[in-house]
Amino acid sequence: MFTLTSNKLVRRTVQLSIAAVVLATASVSAQADEMSVSHTLNALEQNMTQASQEMISTAKQEFMLSLQTQIAQQVFEINSSFAEVTFAEPELNKTAIAGQTAENK
Repeated sequence: MFTLTSNKLVRRTVQLSIAAVVLATASVSAQADEMSVSHTLNALEQNMTQASQEMISTAKQEFMLSLQTQIAQQVFEINSSFAEVTFAEPELNKTAIAGQTAENK
């Protein structure tokens, strides 16, 4: 009877030990997975933050370059118009003077 009880006790102890090892292994794996997922999510968040900051910086630079180009074009057009008016004025004055001279004759 002692051997039967002792066999049951040993079998039960081995079963409980196996169950404890399986649970401990599963717990360690779960913690490792959780740590790995957490690390991955942190790295992903940092990468997304950096990428979005770079995109915003690039968009700002492109916007500023576009504004500078538009301003430069408008200044050039104004200067061209002003130059045309300046060159046209002497011709108008010459025509007016020639008209007055013709009237005086």
